Amino acid sequence: GCWETITFINYVISNYPDESWGQDVFSASERATMLNFSFKHWREHSPYLKGYLALTLHRAKRNADAKLVWDSVMDSAKYSQDEGTHWAREDRSWLWYNDTIETHAFALRTLMELGSDNTKRDGLVQWIFLNKKLNHWQSTRATSEVIYSLAHYLTKTNQMGKRESAKVRIGSEKVIDLDFLPDQYTGKKNQFVFEGEKLKPSLLPVIVEKETPGLMFASTTWHFSTEKLPAKAEGDFLSVDRHFFLRKTVGKEVQLMPLTEGASVHVGDEIEVQISLKSKHPVDYVHLRDPRGAGFEPTSVNSLHKWDLGIYWYEEIRDSGTNFFFEHLPQGEYTFKYRIRATTAGEFKVSPSTLQPMYATEFAAYSAGHRIKILE
Repeated sequence: GCWETITFINYVISNYPDESWGQDVFSASERATMLNFSFKHWREHSPYLKGYLALTLHRAKRNADAKLVWDSVMDSAKYSQDEGTHWAREDRSWLWYNDTIETHAFALRTLMELGSDNTKRDGLVQWIFLNKKLNHWQSTRATSEVIYSLAHYLTKTNQMGKRESAKVRIGSEKVIDLDFLPDQYTGKKNQFVFEGEKLKPSLLPVIVEKETPGLMFASTTWHFSTEKLPAKAEGDFLSVDRHFFLRKTVGKEVQLMPLTEGASVHVGDEIEVQISLKSKHPVDYVHLRDPRGAGFEPTSVNSLHKWDLGIYWYEEIRDSGTNFFFEHLPQGEYTFKYRIRATTAGEFKVSPSTLQPMYATEFAAYSAGHRIKILE
C-alpha cells in the first residue's frame, strides 16, 4: 500500500539535480526499489500521480516507461476549441492526489518536460484560465500550483515579460488598438461602452484580432429592454431552453400535451414547466430565473433545497417566478420541472428564462419568450 506517498517522495527527490543531496535519506538502490514499486502499481494511480511517476521515470532515464504512463493520461484527455484540454472530474476530488485544478496544472508541467503536441498543451492553459473565470478554487495550494506551472509555460514559450496587443474592430464605427505591457497594470477592466442612441446595428460585428502570442478573453454584452419577446434561445458556454406542457388526465394516467406558441388553456388547468440547461464547462454560483406569466400561480409555495441528477440546488418560489440557485453546476445537460396552475383568464406574456453565473455575468444565456392564452 501507500504507493501514492512513495511516488510523491520519489518525485520530490528527483527535483534535485545532484543525487548526493538525497542520499542521506534514500540511497540510489532504495530509490530504484521505490520507483519499481510505483511503476508496478501505475494503473492504480490517479492522473495527478501518473504525472509525478512519469517525470520520475523520465529523470531516471526510463523514457519508454515514462511514455507508457503519460500516454495513458493523454489518451483520456478531451479537447475542443471552446474549452481547451481537460479531463473528467475525479470521483474523490477532495483527496490531495485527485484535486482537479492541481491535476491540470501539473499536467502542463509534465507536458513541457516530456514534450507534447502543442495544441493540447496550449489547450490546458485555456482550460485553466476559463476554469478560474467560472469557478471558485478551494485552496491556495491549487492557485500556487497554477502560478508555478504558468511561469514554466510562459518561460518555455518565450512569453514571459512580453508586450501583448490586440485590435478591436467594432462594426463600421471604430477600430481600437490595445497594448498591454508587462510592467504596467492597465486596470481590472478594459471596457468600451456605447449607450443610448450610440447603440445601432452598425456596431456589429465585433472582431478581436491578436497577433502577439498568448491567450486573451474578450466579450461583447448587450443590456437592453424591449416589449418584444425573443423568438429563440441564445447562449454560448451556457444555454437554457423552456417548454410548457398541459397535464391532462386520461383514465388513470396523466399525459403531457406540449403547448406551442400562442396555445390556449383553461382556468384550473395544470401546466408543467420543463427547463433544460446545458453547460459546456463546470460553473460555480449560477442563478436561473424563470419568470411566471401573470395569469398563473404555483402549485407549491414552499422554497426548499433539492437534490437530483447528481446536483444540489435551492429552489425559491416568488410572486413573479421561480429562482434556482446552484452552488456548482457540472458540465452537461440537466432538465428541471415544476408545476403551475392557470387562474385568471386573458392573454399573457411569459418572459424568457435567464441563466447567469453570478461572478462571470458575461456568460449569460436566455430562452425564448412565450405567449399563452387562458380561457374561462
